[in-house]
Parts: sequence; structure tokens; C-alpha cells
Amino acid sequence: MMVETPEYEVLTHDGQLELRRYAGYLAAHVRVTAGDYSRAMSAGFNPLADYIFGNNHVADRITMTAPVTAGRACCQKISMTAPVTAQQSEDEYVVSFTMPSGYSMDDIPRPNNAAVSVEPVGPHLAAVGRFGGNFSEAKVDVARTQLESWIVGQGLKAVGEPIVAQYDPPWKPGFARRNEIMIVVEQT
Repeated sequence: MMVETPEYEVLTHDGQLELRRYAGYLAAHVRVTAGDYSRAMSAGFNPLADYIFGNNHVADRITMTAPVTAGRACCQKISMTAPVTAQQSEDEYVVSFTMPSGYSMDDIPRPNNAAVSVEPVGPHLAAVGRFGGNFSEAKVDVARTQLESWIVGQGLKAVGEPIVAQYDPPWKPGFARRNEIMIVVEQT
């Protein structure tokens, strides 16, 4: 079964590293407090799943998409809110589900849970590093270091903080899992 993912074009491919141009899309977000990306994903998954499984103003089920992403709240800008200042806790994360492409802000069901928000993500460039296996903070650190070095080598400028993305359900065998780290960039 194919799961919808955000639309993008690969501009540069270098092994496990890519520069992608993403089209705009909608995403549902929730802020959570957690000690690391893995715990953030776990804490943020249930309120977002509850929303897409029907806890919204019209009780509609919304098709699951991939990936589920998490990034530090101190470093993410979400539309329609002020940028979060450095005074925010480093233990705050924004966990997001991409919404199916058939929705617009005019027709997406509104969440009943005030902690969940749905907002547009505009078109952007992202440098992406893919890594497989069971998700771990150690793998994120290695992938992030490689990606940051590659960004510099490509003459790109990071304009966002790292976001981790998981594409697979927890029951999928580790050897077959797809994980990514992505950083929004601009060409210099």
C-alpha cells in the first residue's frame, strides 16, 4: 500500500544525501515536551493520530500520510505564530503529520483538541540525509553531521534547524525502515 508523502523534486542526489525542492503542503502540528527526538515522536503521535482518526469538528477520518516529523520548538517557525524565542525550553518539540494533498485550509477539518493546529508549509528547499534501520539519537547525530558538512560543500546556507522524519510504522522491520534528517536551506 502506497502512503502519500509531500511532493518534491530532487535537484541534487549524492548517495544518501539530496537537495530537494518541496511544493507547499498542509501539516498538523502539536508541541510536546520530551528529552529527545524519539520521545517527542512518541508523545506527539497520539494527539495527531486522534485528530486524523476523527477527533475534529466534522468527525471525519483523514488518510494517514508520511512522514511524521519532529524538530525542536526553540528553532522552528510555524505559520501564524511569532517565532519562538531562545527562552523556550530545549525540551520542547514540534511534531507534525503531513496532511493529504486533496485538502486546502478552507476544507481541512478543524481539530477539536486545541493543542493541535493545522497550518500551511510553503514551498522550500531542503537538504536531506536518509538513514535506515531502527531510529536512534546516535543515528540522527551521525546523519546530521554528514548533512551539515554536505550543505557547506554544496555552497548552501542552512536557514532552519534539523528536523527528523520517520516514514514507517513501528511494526515494520528495522532493516526496511526509512528515516531522514532534513534542514531547510537556501542557495548562496
